Amino acid sequence: MRLTPQQREAVEHSGNLLLKACPGSGKTRTIVARLIQEVDALRGTPFSAACITYTNAAVSEIDIRAAAYLSPDDSRNYTVSTIHAFCLHQVLRPFASRVAGFRGSMKVLTSDNPVFTEIAEKSAEKVGRYDLTFQEYERFGQIGLNAAGQFIGSALEDDMIAKAAPHFVSYCQAAGYIDFASILYRTYCLLRDDASIANSVATKFRSFLIDEFQDTTEIQVEILRLLHAQSKSTFFLVGDPSQSIFGFAGARPELIDPFADEIGARRDLSLSWNFRSSPAIVVHGERLFPRVPAMTSEGESRHCAEPVHLVSGKKSFDAIVEDFIPAINRMKLRLGRSAVLAKSWNALYPISRALREYGIPIVGPGARPYRRSRLFATVAEQLGGAVIDGPKFNVRQIERAVFHALQEITGESRFDVFSYEGRRTISALVRTANDLATELDGVVWLREMSAAAGTLLARDSWIGPRDVNRFASSVDEMIADMRHNKIDVDNISIEDLGMFASPEKALRLMTIHESKGREFEAVAVIGVREGTMPFYKAKTASEIEAEKRQFYVSVTRAEKLLMYMYEPDYFGNPPSRFLGESGVQIL
Repeated sequence: MRLTPQQREAVEHSGNLLLKACPGSGKTRTIVARLIQEVDALRGTPFSAACITYTNAAVSEIDIRAAAYLSPDDSRNYTVSTIHAFCLHQVLRPFASRVAGFRGSMKVLTSDNPVFTEIAEKSAEKVGRYDLTFQEYERFGQIGLNAAGQFIGSALEDDMIAKAAPHFVSYCQAAGYIDFASILYRTYCLLRDDASIANSVATKFRSFLIDEFQDTTEIQVEILRLLHAQSKSTFFLVGDPSQSIFGFAGARPELIDPFADEIGARRDLSLSWNFRSSPAIVVHGERLFPRVPAMTSEGESRHCAEPVHLVSGKKSFDAIVEDFIPAINRMKLRLGRSAVLAKSWNALYPISRALREYGIPIVGPGARPYRRSRLFATVAEQLGGAVIDGPKFNVRQIERAVFHALQEITGESRFDVFSYEGRRTISALVRTANDLATELDGVVWLREMSAAAGTLLARDSWIGPRDVNRFASSVDEMIADMRHNKIDVDNISIEDLGMFASPEKALRLMTIHESKGREFEAVAVIGVREGTMPFYKAKTASEIEAEKRQFYVSVTRAEKLLMYMYEPDYFGNPPSRFLGESGVQIL
């Protein structure tokens, strides 16, 4: 694997390390290289390396990249997971008998599970609240616990959530579920109160690679502290304090340096070469949060001379269709590698609706008429994309979709999906999708394809006979979602499904939080005004700094085209201070 001198020095450092990485610096490549090095050293032993990252998408990315360099047998010497998955599968379930009130069979309660809605409503009713809003359901999913067992997080600013939180956790347990906050808290208590368990976990995992360390919470640091105290493991910590934007979930970037000092980690290495953004965009990033050494533009975009733009005084929709999309076309960029970013979904919904009516294909709020989490949804979209795009379609996308579906069905990471045997099954799925598409379309194709997919995967021993109908059941759920969203189910087409698998055809609309970890050729940031950015409730210096970090993340997603959009609001708020002298200095 090719590495820069900065990346290689970090990978080859033998002790504990805190590596601060600027946006677009190849930190994932660095982590994967370090993981491969750890596995090489552990191969043939009973020990493992644990790579812990923030999201399931990041887990998949690291998993797939590492699998390209390692053999299937190497999987016994490493694990890649979120912190919650690590705590659940490596601590809580193996030692379930020692955790009061916890059963190893407990399921994790995710927000897309109908049971989550029922428990949230029941908890709210307990404190006299009925008819929850969408935002209130979201807040139940953001409840956290600190090491003292106290509820934390910005969700608790809602008095109803603060009062209902204990009921929520209690009802979860009674229903046979465990929420994310309780996974971490119970893990911490177990490691704290039983040193033999901490010793067992640290003995097995001789190294911990922690991605996105800037978004670590207090209780996560306490868990790492207990494992470090066993003096058996090394810690490779990678993060960027300037990109810490999950404060609402308890992230505390001020914990980074003290923990690194406590474990004796080297702190003088950094990744400062930005391989993503143009020089003009990098300058704006540096003006927001100067680095030492300074971030520099080093990738293909370093040759791009396009300035950063500010569109002022127009409605966001007008600025998108009159300025942003024409600039994308002028620069010969791809619509599907372009994004409109906002602080919240509320700002995106009306724009999403207007863009669809205007005839611009979009992927974003309201675009997908069913829950993406439905088992067959992503597989169906990818197969639809293969039908529409033909030989041009990237079959690797179907492999990833099937990998995730098998993971959900079997609970196992079947990396052999990416082998020759896996490719044979994928090819059969694509042939079947095309054959069915010659005579069928829309929901009829969807139903037939789901049944065929279950049969093919069972035939090739990827799933068992009892799971053959799981995809077909998932299609029933997708159709129910579409009807609930008042979609004309009879007129939906394969092309409608395939659009989500062919990102080059649709403009992305997403929140800044959702954009974290992604990159786009062109980015438009809307709502860049006082009252929104920073939010009007942000009063203290630390709160303003947190808002500035969000803006920094939006700026550093862009590769070649970056456009800020200031739309006056009802309150007459002026352009954001982040556009002025204390920010990117474009005003």
